[in-house]
Amino acid sequence: MRVRSLGLHTDLALAGWRGVVRDRHDHLVVTHPLAPSFRGGNLLVFDRPPEPGDLERWCGLFDATIGTPPAYPYRALAWDGLDGEEGALEPFLAAGFERDSGVVLAAPRLRPPEHPRTDVRLEPLSDTADWDAAVRLQAADAAPEKRARYTRLVSDVMRLNRRAVEAGHGVWWGAFAADALVGTLGIFRVDEVARFQAVVTHPDERGRGVASTLLHHAAESALAAWGSDLLLLEADAEGSALGLYRRLGFAPLERRVGITQDRSAPAG
Repeated sequence: MRVRSLGLHTDLALAGWRGVVRDRHDHLVVTHPLAPSFRGGNLLVFDRPPEPGDLERWCGLFDATIGTPPAYPYRALAWDGLDGEEGALEPFLAAGFERDSGVVLAAPRLRPPEHPRTDVRLEPLSDTADWDAAVRLQAADAAPEKRARYTRLVSDVMRLNRRAVEAGHGVWWGAFAADALVGTLGIFRVDEVARFQAVVTHPDERGRGVASTLLHHAAESALAAWGSDLLLLEADAEGSALGLYRRLGFAPLERRVGITQDRSAPAG
């Protein structure tokens, strides 16, 4: 299947390093066998938005080619596109799917942050203790009753990210204050693009320049090491971080829509 979206293209490259991508001509089957509970990581990607009558066919295809609960609690569906085309989405939403709207942001280079944090140490995660700290940081916002489950999921995904880093595909950066991890992100080389992943800041450090300092440092390091032509990042279309990314020089390139159904809890 030919992919037009640059954001999707880079996602698929990462998925290929962390899992398996299979081409079925009019759709792609993306799986992470070592992280079956990865929300959005086990999915079908189609070459067009949904049309009337696709609900039953697409859901049946997912179950037949990827799996069913409890092994695969999430049913995720996406499609190629540049402008956030939704197609016939209403039947999916009525069936319990949630819309995932994202904006792909791009920049040739980032502006230095207005208030850089000079008191934090910026360096790649280096050992298991660092990676474990990154897992805890990513799970910090989870509700107490969901934290154990979410921490296991994040741990599975970060184990795959670490494997991709150790294979030479990218770097996972950390911002350390007094030896405590307060910010983290990944950046990967996909052709001439440097693609950011999972920008996370400790709740107590948000709005204090950690993320902007880390983003700028990681971008400059990637441009110097890889000679990348473009920096790419995908953010929640309604997320609070969009202003930060724009101030650093990111501009919208694409809009993307996908849908996810949580099948982990019994109906009713």
